[in-house]
Amino acid sequence: MLKDIAVGTCVHLLSQMDTKALDEFWKEISSGKGPIIDFQGNLGYSLLSEEGILFIRNDFTATNYEYFELVFGDIFLPDTVQELLLKDKIMLLMVYRKGAQNLLLSELRMDVKFMLDLPHGQYLFFVFLLDAGAESLLNSTIHAIGFPSRLHLNSPELETFYLKHPADIWEFVSPASIEIQRGGPFYINLIMVNIEQIPGCSLLFSELLQEDKSPPL
Repeated sequence: MLKDIAVGTCVHLLSQMDTKALDEFWKEISSGKGPIIDFQGNLGYSLLSEEGILFIRNDFTATNYEYFELVFGDIFLPDTVQELLLKDKIMLLMVYRKGAQNLLLSELRMDVKFMLDLPHGQYLFFVFLLDAGAESLLNSTIHAIGFPSRLHLNSPELETFYLKHPADIWEFVSPASIEIQRGGPFYINLIMVNIEQIPGCSLLFSELLQEDKSPPL
């Protein structure tokens, strides 16, 4: 299932990142600073705006000739995931830019929307609900994974529709990449799926790394 939607390939890139950088990123999560890390191991921090939107800075590898668009994101938590939201859980956003060997990993706050400023391109977006008490990121337990909705929009009808058809969670998510081009801003709804509803999914990041050995997308 996960190979079909490329999450294994994206997570596999983490194994190529600097171990010390990943450890520092994981350490900073406990400090409440909202850390961000890119594929080159650069560490940054998100900002909370006056409007209550988490701005995830993406100024690590941008070139001065690329055009950018604002991307606003929101997380939908079905009942099967809300029951997992106890203490010692964290939520991480992974954004992978296809064809550029570049990804961002950022801590999210469960109670606020987020915003990124992304250069034009095709992107994959995933969110992970993890056990914050693990010694390292790759040894953390995965409790849920979030995927973009098929509408790619903040839809007020989404929750009502889901409550009527809770067994059809895979009808709501899209395996396709999202093209960020002229005409923004873009709005993305990420739907969290309980790990028990994902057939054959590994529970640890370190195991998920081994699920897809294919070259980067």
